[in-house]
Amino acid sequence: MIDTRAQFYVPASFGEVVVVESTITEWGRSSFQVQHKLYKGEALAAEGSEKRVWTVSDPESKNGMRSEPIPEEVKARFS
Repeated sequence: MIDTRAQFYVPASFGEVVVVESTITEWGRSSFQVQHKLYKGEALAAEGSEKRVWTVSDPESKNGMRSEPIPEEVKARFS
């Protein structure tokens, strides 16, 4: 994850039933954007988004991984 954001509108407590809807809203070459909506009953309780980067292991990289283009078969699974 390289970016996360959230806004909270209606409080929810531990043990309450909520519904979370997640959608990929944008595909890049090696990154993708995910939007989340959390509902408490009919009320939109929170919204959030995250940007993720597709990575693979790379022992020669300083942090042990590197970005790589997202395989088309992965994108197809979310269509």
